[in-house]
Amino acid sequence: MKHINLVLLCFLCLPFTGFRAQQTYNLQTCLKEALQNNHNLKKSRFDKEKSEQSRKEVLGALLPQVSGSASLTDNIQKTKFIMPNFMNKFLPASMVDPNAADYMEIEMGLTYQAGVGVALNQQLLNLSLFNAVKIAQTAQQLAAIGHESKEEDIISQTAGLYYAIQVTQYTVDQFDKSLSLMDNMLETMNASYDNGIIRKVDMDRLKVAKSNLETQKNAIMSVLDVQKNLLKLQMGREMDQPVDVEPIDLAFFESQSEQPVIQDFDLNQQAPYRLMMQQKTIGELQKKSALYESMPVVTFTMNYNYNYLGNDFLKSDYSYPSALAMINLKVPIFSGLSRTAKLKQASYEQQKIKEDIASLEQSLNMAYLNALRKLEDSRQTIDSQKKNMKLAQDVYDVTEANYQQGIASMSDVLNASSSLIQSQVNYASALSDCMKAYIDLKKANGSVRELVTGF
Repeated sequence: MKHINLVLLCFLCLPFTGFRAQQTYNLQTCLKEALQNNHNLKKSRFDKEKSEQSRKEVLGALLPQVSGSASLTDNIQKTKFIMPNFMNKFLPASMVDPNAADYMEIEMGLTYQAGVGVALNQQLLNLSLFNAVKIAQTAQQLAAIGHESKEEDIISQTAGLYYAIQVTQYTVDQFDKSLSLMDNMLETMNASYDNGIIRKVDMDRLKVAKSNLETQKNAIMSVLDVQKNLLKLQMGREMDQPVDVEPIDLAFFESQSEQPVIQDFDLNQQAPYRLMMQQKTIGELQKKSALYESMPVVTFTMNYNYNYLGNDFLKSDYSYPSALAMINLKVPIFSGLSRTAKLKQASYEQQKIKEDIASLEQSLNMAYLNALRKLEDSRQTIDSQKKNMKLAQDVYDVTEANYQQGIASMSDVLNASSSLIQSQVNYASALSDCMKAYIDLKKANGSVRELVTGF
């Protein structure tokens, strides 16, 4: 019985991370709903859309930038200029004022001034901006691959949890069968006890064993409730909505465990590897950005304005248009060696990424080989546990029959029952390990999405 508690603990530690009416759901239904309603995936989709808009934002800077303007000025106190009084000197001698000041004040402009205009700016040559567009496009691809990676995580986690629930429910069913056998034995023993054939202590020992078995079943039921709540969370379901999955199909589990393993490992099928390669591309583009900062920038500017002037607010005394077209050239000359430092930093980042890629390649290969090995080991364990379960069933049947004939003791029956339950739980655990290894292998070789449409 102690081994059973260990198995329960293993079920609790299964690394799986949620469903509606009392309808029975198959794996594909669970996976499709998880891909649609999982909250983390929804956030990932928002990040994907956000990256698309970021790309468009950068791309928009390459297009003509057009802006309009309007102004209205009230010259409350007009500007005055002080200038020599040359007018008095040019008058005829008879008209010259000897007392006139040497300088005179001249008031400039009119009281009101208004204008409307439009301006256009266009980048003609800006390598940094062109490179920024490429970075934004790569970042968009990075977000798309990141979303794919999260989907694969959700698929593998949901599938693993689905099969764990099936195995746990199977374990509960086996406990129910054992409890039913004990109930039948208790009925038989009651009749024997009333006739004085058996001792009361034998009945009490069976009742104690049944009580212990019920306690262990309740513990497994608690594990099942936890797993279902995790499935609801994975599916984006409310916790108060009941969920039931299809009962375990042992023939299907066994057939999957007997399928030949196709060793088709391709790094380019791995989302983490493709993510790393996109990060490498972004690093290369960022290095170019530092280089392009020393390149000339050429822009084209065009302005058109129409101006209105007058001393009356509602009347224009003068109006005239103005326009200009201009090409600007900006050539960076000296930046205090900051660009050189940026280039060196970008080079170091590229070297780091190369090391990350090498490490990731090793990790992905190791994960694939480990999944292969684990699947092979679990298949062997299933064969062994299946034989043990059949043998335990035979031993229990013989022992129970001998007890009815008075040949075996109650201790023999309880030991045989305990061994049968343990073998059943071990068999269920082996099936669970095999399916989990199968899912890990499909994730390791990049084919986990096949679970959505079926094996």
